[in-house]
Amino acid sequence: MVESERECIDIITQISAARSALDAITQIVVKDYAMSCVNEFSSEDGTDKMKDLMKLIFKYL
Repeated sequence: MVESERECIDIITQISAARSALDAITQIVVKDYAMSCVNEFSSEDGTDKMKDLMKLIFKYL
């Protein structure tokens, strides 16, 4: 779009749409990972999984 000299607003709109799509995918992945952490919480390595989950959540907040 930049090379074809499209309007700035069109470029920004596309960037925003791509960012929104990536955010939605990130939410799905984090949700699935959180569910696996909760399921494994009672296991021996559950505490480590929960720590990993918290790091992930706080990194992307």
